[in-house]
Amino acid sequence: MTLAEPVAVALEDLARDGFHIVESARSASEIAAIRSELAHLMKATPFGDNSFVGTRTKRRHSVFGKTRVLDGLATEPLVLEIIATRLGDALLSATVACEIHPGETSQPIHTDDGIYPLPADHRDVSLSALWAIDDFTADNGGTVIFPGWHGDRSVRPDPSEGRVVEMPAGSVLLYTGTLWHGGGANTGADLRLAVILTYVESWLRPQDSHLISVPVDLARTLAPELRALLGYSMRPPFLGYVDGLDPSYLFDPESAIG
Repeated sequence: MTLAEPVAVALEDLARDGFHIVESARSASEIAAIRSELAHLMKATPFGDNSFVGTRTKRRHSVFGKTRVLDGLATEPLVLEIIATRLGDALLSATVACEIHPGETSQPIHTDDGIYPLPADHRDVSLSALWAIDDFTADNGGTVIFPGWHGDRSVRPDPSEGRVVEMPAGSVLLYTGTLWHGGGANTGADLRLAVILTYVESWLRPQDSHLISVPVDLARTLAPELRALLGYSMRPPFLGYVDGLDPSYLFDPESAIG
């Protein structure tokens, strides 16, 4: 199967339903390595203090300033091809490791594009890739989505009509910025760890100030594709320049575009 075929299927699902699931996008060994690395980060992360972020949920933000184990998830070719088709030039916005513990209640449903002061019926300007580091089940806090409820934030679905996403570790849930969704309740005995990577059209301000969380000296060690997604790039003709130049000149002065 060529890359174009799964991309076409994903784009069709996103347009119709607002989401698409790619099962087993990462091997068990790759996920085990990610889980082991994130365990150290999550151990020192406090629980949230309200119902939206969760009082039994840990969220580690700005993950690309803290670990290299997730770099390949951010630059997954299938995801980036879908992003390029739906959003055009894009940047990483929120980058969060999210660990839902037993006893957590359901998160209030919401849309990710709701952070921007745009009309309720605006087109999607963001898309999220939610990577399952643990299995997602109905008992451990699997994300609740509302298929078909996207494209108009003024219409809110009945929270009781949501569908719990169940998928094995290594899978990725792609969903549009206007899809209603929320973290599920963890009524079981196991943790549920995931990584949320949200991409946004590059004319909008990302949620995470990556140029602070990933300073220049650290960015020098990253792959150019990831650096660009973190904001060390320019959206032509003028958005994001430094001294009138594409920020890439910080890493390769000879390639500077003014």
